[in-house]
Amino acid sequence: MTTAGTLLLRCQDAARTHGNGPTALAAVNSATCEVHPGDRIAITGPSGSGKSTLLNLMADVVQPTAGEISWPGLPQVPTRGQVGVMLQGPTLVPALSVAENAALPLVLAGIPRERAHRRALHCLAVVAAAELAHKMPSELSGGQARHVAIARTLATSPRLILADDPTSDLDRATGRRVIDVLFAAADEAGAALVVTTRDPAVAERLRKLWAMHDGRLHLSPPSLAPAKAAQEAPVLSLPDGDAASTAQYVVRKLPEVTLAFWIMKIAATTLGETAGDLFAQTLRLGYFLTTIAVFLMFVVTLLVQLRARHYNPFFYWPVIVSTSMVGTTVSDFMNRDASSKYLAKGATSLGWGPQGLGLDYPTGAAILISLLIAIFVAWKFTGQTFVIRDIVTFRGEALFWSAILVSNTLGTSMGDFLSDSSGLGYAGSALLITGALLVLVALIRVPFVPNVVLFWIAFVLTRPLGATAGDFLTKPTFKGGLDLGTVGSSAVLLAVLFALMAYGHFRDRARGREAHGNISRAVD
Repeated sequence: MTTAGTLLLRCQDAARTHGNGPTALAAVNSATCEVHPGDRIAITGPSGSGKSTLLNLMADVVQPTAGEISWPGLPQVPTRGQVGVMLQGPTLVPALSVAENAALPLVLAGIPRERAHRRALHCLAVVAAAELAHKMPSELSGGQARHVAIARTLATSPRLILADDPTSDLDRATGRRVIDVLFAAADEAGAALVVTTRDPAVAERLRKLWAMHDGRLHLSPPSLAPAKAAQEAPVLSLPDGDAASTAQYVVRKLPEVTLAFWIMKIAATTLGETAGDLFAQTLRLGYFLTTIAVFLMFVVTLLVQLRARHYNPFFYWPVIVSTSMVGTTVSDFMNRDASSKYLAKGATSLGWGPQGLGLDYPTGAAILISLLIAIFVAWKFTGQTFVIRDIVTFRGEALFWSAILVSNTLGTSMGDFLSDSSGLGYAGSALLITGALLVLVALIRVPFVPNVVLFWIAFVLTRPLGATAGDFLTKPTFKGGLDLGTVGSSAVLLAVLFALMAYGHFRDRARGREAHGNISRAVD
């Protein structure tokens, strides 16, 4: 017998009788079963066999008239969100939007609406229904409504998901996609899954087959064809970390946050530093004209990224490079007085327009920090998520890129201050920033330290690391640099970044091809 610690649910001779006396009907008669973590169970049987009643007993929706049902592996009673239930037929509230329906269990549980909304958007993304968030139930097809119902079931992160005939009244193709999405939801929550069904094609995809007949539950051994079920079920591992998920291949607009992401981030910001200096200093366009030019470049690349329907590294990383270039020139324009500097050396021109405000680093940093805080405050009040993998709406992405632009400018100022004015030099500055980043890595496993906060601190700090690295590559040797020049350094960095983008693009295509085919059709 399994110990309680590894058991989610136990039914012991559970029975449910409707009515009394000679007209009493035994819907469930002496059912004994166990559900363990990771189980995928199908309960089959004809209509009226007692499948739905047994599921309602498991969900604590109705009480047994005899026997006992317990949930030894759940820290709370099921009605508090540990058990997610998906009932038959239309269950969405007509007066609420899709996002509001998905958030409803959390709102009823007293979760703040903003937090509930963010969680709802994440759950809709998992079931490939993020684009439906603002629609009303009357605007959905039957399959779409089931996907939203699954997202609502997922909202409370249940340990056990109970789905009552989720493919009823759906055609075979739509029903198959609903089961794909239901698997995704169970994988996302790390939940056991119990499904009642009259469809043999659905039943054979789950690992265990039970049968109901005249109110009696018949347990069968695990499916004799696990390999077939595994082949048919899409790869839908959705851990809480930053590992890729099948559903994210479809709906995500931003990249996975992995080690490769940070390597590309540093390469892109270093390229932004060297390319900005190339235009402003080497080509002598000056900070004013260069800022206008690279800002227009940023607008063009951003529009391409915003119009994209899913993440593409050839759209995303050019925006990062352009924000780094804008950050380089804006920071230099704010903090330096390049006109007097270059004219004092006998230069006749550094481009048209003013060449610096001369605010100095502390003043410029104070302005940028205030602006970044204002963006995050506005972001919070909009209710959009701060988690990069969950940003799928236009408003959320616009806020994300606003924060990126300001943080890259702030990071440039920090890098220039550390390498030019602090006395640390390029190598010392790089070591200091690297040490700070290692501290952030150590804090990832510390309880009560939000990973979202660590991400944004790291995002800001990798910009001065890129700025310092760019200065180290381009500055002359007597200043502690390698004297590679802005042209050579930019060319090498561009080649490296392009190679990394190509690698990431083809890797994503290879990893997502099969799953994309199954899930990308989930939104009818």
